[in-house]
Amino acid sequence: MKNILIPILIIITSSGVFAQHIQDRITYPDTLWAKNDTFYVKGLFWDKEWSFSTMESDTIDLGTDGYEGMAMKIWTDTDTLNIPYVNTPDEQWLFVPIASSKDTAIYRLRFNPQNSVFTQSYINLNIGSSTLQIPEVYELANIILFLSDCSQSTQNHPTDTDYSKRVKEHFDGFRSHPLIQILTNKCSNNNHWSTYYGFRENSICFEFDEENILRYTTPYKHVWWDNSHVRGGEFRNLLYLTQDFAKKTDFRTFYKTNTNYYHKLENRQLKLQPINKMWEWIEKEFPQRYDHYKIIFSPLIIGSHSTQQFYKGDSFNPAYQECLMFVNSSESLESNMEYSERLKEGLFSGIVFTEIDHNYVNPSSKENIKAIKKLIASKDNWASKEVQQNYSSEYSIFNEYMTHSIFCLYVEENYLGETKKKIIEKRIQLMGRRGFPKFNEFNNLLVEKLKNRSISIYEQYAILIEAIQTIK
Repeated sequence: MKNILIPILIIITSSGVFAQHIQDRITYPDTLWAKNDTFYVKGLFWDKEWSFSTMESDTIDLGTDGYEGMAMKIWTDTDTLNIPYVNTPDEQWLFVPIASSKDTAIYRLRFNPQNSVFTQSYINLNIGSSTLQIPEVYELANIILFLSDCSQSTQNHPTDTDYSKRVKEHFDGFRSHPLIQILTNKCSNNNHWSTYYGFRENSICFEFDEENILRYTTPYKHVWWDNSHVRGGEFRNLLYLTQDFAKKTDFRTFYKTNTNYYHKLENRQLKLQPINKMWEWIEKEFPQRYDHYKIIFSPLIIGSHSTQQFYKGDSFNPAYQECLMFVNSSESLESNMEYSERLKEGLFSGIVFTEIDHNYVNPSSKENIKAIKKLIASKDNWASKEVQQNYSSEYSIFNEYMTHSIFCLYVEENYLGETKKKIIEKRIQLMGRRGFPKFNEFNNLLVEKLKNRSISIYEQYAILIEAIQTIK
């Protein structure tokens, strides 16, 4: 520990210009004094005591989630400081100097940013329901990515659909727009997935106002953390150019012209993906509870699905919790005339189900992380080198096996005969093509262990991991 120092006050102001570099350190103007060499910090569900004599560092960092009405308290035997969270939806820091007659320390008070801000009217409208949609600005983002080389880099677009032809006819003359060129350059620097997801998924944070201007007014404040280090990610970094592109291409007219087509896709998607049935099934098996499921998709996506969670209030006890899934449309499946409606439903359900169950499987895996690291210690036996570029940890590899195998269990319990057999066979083939060589053995073992279960999957999680150790 160092000798006592006189703290220096650094005052900075915030700015809406995101390209500008701004200092991130604000120091409280006074020093809290402690006669007994001890100070305390309290959040909502915890409190912590520190003694100067036992501290390992001069700077203490302990934060909590920021949300409306939240505050933190720092106190000593002589001074008390209460700091409310007022920076919705962004992060809030304050460095507080604390000193005694023997030593000094800095406490970094930190409120974590909010990824979403849900109004009560929004909650009342959506709680207990599921929705499916092609948001306008999200489709704008997908069209922009389609025109750039990002789609070529990720191989995540249809090549010859009627809709992709309409997109080319309307927008091909704007491939030289600076926004398209910037995204192409970004995707050519071994950074294509970060750019692709960062631009695509953070677009749902924005919507058009009556003046056709993009505004940061949706409930979502950040969806995908990319390399831009800006809330709203690549999309917000490029917002001016995105606005310019939408105006010059008359994007909103194109979107309006295709509204009936989008509605047709949404209705078909709802029929082939029985969301509420899957939702009810999986919440019987795991303790997590969500208040709303939202499926977001685009006819310009053929893969690269993902899921995110959002909540209101404290993350340990949220007042409202929402699950978003980003998936493709059903058009590629519809082209196979040999498939029955029931088979199409089962095959297409797997796309969203294996995103839904990540929200339940991943927390259970975290509770059993030591056993999973032991199980997947030889990662090359469980995932190809190519797979490990995107799933680099034992945890992420195991979760892919588990989520897809639980879908096969769902199929086992909800489909019959040849339809059931075909859906599971195709899932096993898919996982083999993706680079998960032990999926067939993994799935056979898990389904066998669980098909006549008397307790939930969650309650048997540790036992399942132990049983999977027998796979060589």
